[in-house]
Amino acid sequence: MHLDAALNFLVGEWKDEHRTGEPGTASDGGETWAVDLGDSVLIRSGWCEFPASEKRGAYRHEDLLIVYAEAEGEMHGIFWDNEGHVIHYRDANLLPEGTGIVLVSDRALPGPRQQLLYVFEPPDHLTATFSLLLPGSADFAPYLKWNARRTKAGPS
Repeated sequence: MHLDAALNFLVGEWKDEHRTGEPGTASDGGETWAVDLGDSVLIRSGWCEFPASEKRGAYRHEDLLIVYAEAEGEMHGIFWDNEGHVIHYRDANLLPEGTGIVLVSDRALPGPRQQLLYVFEPPDHLTATFSLLLPGSADFAPYLKWNARRTKAGPS
């Protein structure tokens, strides 16, 4: 199954311009998006550096997200990071007119639900928000936000 070509806006290398949230403000970061396996998966490799804070020493966060098509018009994702988190995104939907993508974790799994939203701002800017829906809450609350600028386009 092939991914929707509307996701091609993500392909390339991105440099964080600003990243802030519960973990603090990152001093540096970026991500790379690439299509692989005959256009059947979209792979995101991300990282960011957090300076020492009162709660924790300096550290480097690294993660991997794979978005894939399972059936016609049905996209999912799976996320891993070096902090031991694994997120199964059961729903992955394009925003209208190819302006972004929103991934929402599987409601059947225990614990808080997660949402990852990417909004594309042509020609080369992204705004991203990672949010949590805690048990008993009605709405997702932002946990981490970042803006990025494309530094290298992917293959056309």
